[in-house]
Amino acid sequence: MAIQKRTSFNLGRLLEATSTDAPVLGWALLVGLLAGVVGASFRFGISHSEQLVGSLRTLAGNDGVLPLLISIGSSALLVGAALLLVRRFAPEAAGSGIQEIEGALDGVRPLLWRRVLAVKFAAGVLSLGAGMVMGREGPTVQMGGALGQMLRERFGLSEDHGRVLIAAGAGAGLTAAFNAPLAGMLFVIEEMRPHFDYNVISVQCVVIACVAADVVARALLGDAVAFGVGDFPMPPLSALSAFALFGAALGILGWLFNRSILWMQDLWARLAPGGKLAASLAVGGLVGALAHLQPDLTGGGYGAILDAMSGRIPEMALLLLFAGRFLMTVLCFSTGVPGGIFAPMVALGTIFGLWFAGLVPGSFAAAQVEPGVFMIAGAGALFAATVRAPLTGIVLAAELTGNFQLILPVAIACVSSTLVAHALGGRPIYTVLLERQLEATS
Repeated sequence: MAIQKRTSFNLGRLLEATSTDAPVLGWALLVGLLAGVVGASFRFGISHSEQLVGSLRTLAGNDGVLPLLISIGSSALLVGAALLLVRRFAPEAAGSGIQEIEGALDGVRPLLWRRVLAVKFAAGVLSLGAGMVMGREGPTVQMGGALGQMLRERFGLSEDHGRVLIAAGAGAGLTAAFNAPLAGMLFVIEEMRPHFDYNVISVQCVVIACVAADVVARALLGDAVAFGVGDFPMPPLSALSAFALFGAALGILGWLFNRSILWMQDLWARLAPGGKLAASLAVGGLVGALAHLQPDLTGGGYGAILDAMSGRIPEMALLLLFAGRFLMTVLCFSTGVPGGIFAPMVALGTIFGLWFAGLVPGSFAAAQVEPGVFMIAGAGALFAATVRAPLTGIVLAAELTGNFQLILPVAIACVSSTLVAHALGGRPIYTVLLERQLEATS
């Protein structure tokens, strides 16, 4: 009899949970579909903005001062327009926006979806089209979370279900940016762990939203991997120690990257409003000049990765390219125009990986590791050290390149980079950015 009562009680709980929580699964599907459409449209807009700016830059040819001036002026103009939109209509749409989603999940930051969606989309297309060294994933994560908030308000959903949809929308946004559903799921579960209420239904909502966003984005834009660098064989076991050393080096660089971002933000904060605008326009102009003179130093970094892989960049010049893109990423992010740091970090990690691969034959004579393996491991390891999300870094590197067979060396590099960054006293970049945002508005 006791067994029957317990069975009846559990069945009642199941029916109650189904009636109260199951409908949110349908809302998760809808937020995923919407995030897929918005993310794909955002990528489409950036592509056409880049093409338009590129056409303007080539109107006057490649020789003389005029093409350079056109390139400088067009980038500065787009950056200025993006800043105007953000400052005038939605200051919370500045930068990446991922910390804003984490704040919304904690209930300490408002998520005004109407203005965030409009401003983040328009200003992001302008800033990324200008060639700023930033990525599309931060904006798509924030817009995905805003879509979750939109559904909550429009249809009178509960606060708990609203938070679930915001998190699911954020994961779907990352998915739509890179055709990377597993990374989208893990990013919510791992990076947003302190801000996300875990239960079976909430996790299922994230999974459903990410899958739906991936299907839509692939249907609209194609299913090619974001960074098509080719397939590489699994290195021998004797070479795995090289990846631990490689990860440790990237842990130091990840710690330095975070410190540089925060230092530059402090420097920017000391400027008067007019000084900030002038400095941001100067950065936009610098991006335009580099786009004409040295395009590998601008944009999300895919072109730089291909040039590095092709051998057109000498081995020692890879370090100069790494240093230049490192500096430009810090400068561009500090301006406050919409854009993320995932893609720039991936580019930095891959470029450093190709340089490091040149050291392997001398230091690990029996390793016989393809340089591309270090490149892929670097993409995940620098992300892991900076964001402090090794699982997401491992999966992101695999999904971005399609090299799932390299999970083991990538995992070793990611774990090593995370431990070293932690040992140096570094903290997850988005956690620190949220804390600073709260201090600035308190």
